[in-house]
Amino acid sequence: MADIVLIAPPIREFYLTKKRTIPYGLACIAKELEHAGFSSAIIDALARDKSKIIEYPQAFDHLAPHYGRIDTTLFSLFHHYRHFGYSFEHIANLVRKEKPFLVGISALFTPYWEQALETARAVRRFWPHAFIVLGGHHVTQFPKNCLKNKEIDFVIQGEGEAPMVQLAGLIKKQPAHTSPTAKKLKKIKGIGFKQENDIVLNPPAWADSPHGLDQNALDKIDWHFYQRNKRRAITIVASRGCPFSCSYCAVSASSNHAGFRMRPVSDVLDEIKLQTKSKQIGFIDFEDENLTLKKSWVLELLAGIREIFKGQDIELRAMNGLFPPSLDTQILAAMKAAGFKTLNLSVGSFCATQLKRFKRPDVRDAHDRVLDMAKDLDMNCVSYLLGAAPGQTADTTLNDLLALAAKRTIAGLSIYYPAPGSADYALCEKQQLLPKNFTLMRSTVFPVADTTSRLEAVTLLRLARILNFLKSCVDQHGVLPKRFNDGEILKIEKCCHGQMDRHEASTLLIRMFLTDGVPRGMDHEGRIYHHPHSIALCKKFIRQLQNITLYGAVRSSLRGRQLIPGSMCISG
Repeated sequence: MADIVLIAPPIREFYLTKKRTIPYGLACIAKELEHAGFSSAIIDALARDKSKIIEYPQAFDHLAPHYGRIDTTLFSLFHHYRHFGYSFEHIANLVRKEKPFLVGISALFTPYWEQALETARAVRRFWPHAFIVLGGHHVTQFPKNCLKNKEIDFVIQGEGEAPMVQLAGLIKKQPAHTSPTAKKLKKIKGIGFKQENDIVLNPPAWADSPHGLDQNALDKIDWHFYQRNKRRAITIVASRGCPFSCSYCAVSASSNHAGFRMRPVSDVLDEIKLQTKSKQIGFIDFEDENLTLKKSWVLELLAGIREIFKGQDIELRAMNGLFPPSLDTQILAAMKAAGFKTLNLSVGSFCATQLKRFKRPDVRDAHDRVLDMAKDLDMNCVSYLLGAAPGQTADTTLNDLLALAAKRTIAGLSIYYPAPGSADYALCEKQQLLPKNFTLMRSTVFPVADTTSRLEAVTLLRLARILNFLKSCVDQHGVLPKRFNDGEILKIEKCCHGQMDRHEASTLLIRMFLTDGVPRGMDHEGRIYHHPHSIALCKKFIRQLQNITLYGAVRSSLRGRQLIPGSMCISG
């Protein structure tokens, strides 16, 4: 049995990237609790492969035309909405078996807030003897909203290690099931609580010198679930915060988040060494906002990693994105030697006006230099764009995609969502652009319709997938699919093609798209149908591609191919 149980709740979404759901933050809190003499357990509700298909929330009705029909091709977006993770009742039953006096529940992301609340409600029903505290980014931004729910006794704003230990210490000294006095609670930075009919909020808590995990904390994570090619996939957070002021980001210097703090390199390496003692590591994702900002620090880190995994095949990624101006030949060579095969590059936009609107440093030239250096080092790249933000036009985003068409990189397009705490969230609130409820604050539902309409946003996302498929054709075959004659399209559409290989079906549909500019899908029976789309954007995409030498994305491919008007033949 554990004194304190920490819970990573289930989520409801169209997809889940499981290597990014490791409960690292909860493990950091568990470490500090154990050091303070409390026994703890982590219930990771997401550490299971099964998911359950559920109905769309009523607020998602606008998605039916876009997601309502199965598309078996590589151009599909989403279809089934799912509950990922344990049921709320199963989680609560696990808590009851532990009999804790305090339960901490993570509420990191605003669109999944309802699942965190349902977890708290289930825990209250099954084990009413524990106090319940919520923490995470959502709680930090909306503490009063959270505390209005009777199931929530406390909230923690900011980073939870120190407040959780202090709260547990206060509760432990109280008579059973008795809450500490307001006078005592007011001394704990980060804590929010109810006092009669009022809500009391202390200032957020931020760690001055954050550290990582020890072996005890690592042992509380269900590593059997987090595997990649039968080897452990781990997460490392080597720094916290961000010094930049990007308007769309809630972790930026312009938000109420803490400043940029880097862990000592030796501390990060010690954590990685601990991981290697019990399991073979195959993949490390650095979830830092800015892994490479300080050159001497990152070179020391990469040299240490290379020494730890000497002679082993290890893949490293920085999936939150890398800041292109911070990268040079020396750093990239060290990254490759340590195990980086792919560079995730944060761009935002190739439009100078849009970059100013984002309050983002202009990284365009640096990005192109990194692509050249990566080519010389035989490394892959993914370049990330943001589209459909307030004030951003669809043409701006389309031009960004076309800019990436002519570069040796994969196009990664994210649809804007208002991140609570960011400058743009406040802008959306002021301009009455915010969705009606928290559930809608996610990219997958196209939450903001301002100067880019929802139809345009969906079209742009499909065009990004189409572009990457065309790049893969250059990589794999050295040629682009040829278009059909205009008279063939109707005959093809009338046919029921039966079950087709996904790549074969995608090639068929891309040839049709290059002919008439209509994005299509194919169901399991091989029936072809039209996706709703912006005709203007699709036509412009094809027209502009004819003036561009389109490059592949794979590091071994240096080829570029050009679409020729009319026949769509290939020129060298």
